[in-house]
Amino acid sequence: MNSAIERLVQLRVSDVMQRKLIELTAWSSMAEAANTLLGHEISGAPVVDELGHCIGLLSATDFLRWVKTSRGLGDSSFRGRNHQLTRSSAEGPMTVAELPDDDVRSNMTAAVQSISADDWLTTAARRMCAAHVHRLPVIDAKGHVVGMVSSLDIVAAMVGAIEE
Repeated sequence: MNSAIERLVQLRVSDVMQRKLIELTAWSSMAEAANTLLGHEISGAPVVDELGHCIGLLSATDFLRWVKTSRGLGDSSFRGRNHQLTRSSAEGPMTVAELPDDDVRSNMTAAVQSISADDWLTTAARRMCAAHVHRLPVIDAKGHVVGMVSSLDIVAAMVGAIEE
């Protein structure tokens, strides 16, 4: 077991991060963003400006926040620590057509935690735990997104280290 721990503490973010990225633009509509996320079967993506700088993150949580706000749903419509949205069967599932007309910038999470590719993976894990987030954009010195590290990437690294 000690060798697995030794292996884990030596991993850098660059060792496990996803390099093939789907980015959203700040001026895209929420419907376009939803279609992009659904089309790539992902639950979140970094949002970039005209210069390609990471200015936020749009995730499934941001869509849930929009539903809560736009429908005037109180806290009783959310339950549990993860704030899962519950809807009556009369309302039916939400469709992309119901999404706001405004752009991604208006609904994204702007205060994004990020990390460098050279940082230790344990630093990424601590940062994710402290901020209660499931993904961190990996940013270069110029503010461009060069990758993404998710909680699942960290779990996969743990499994890999244990199985070695």
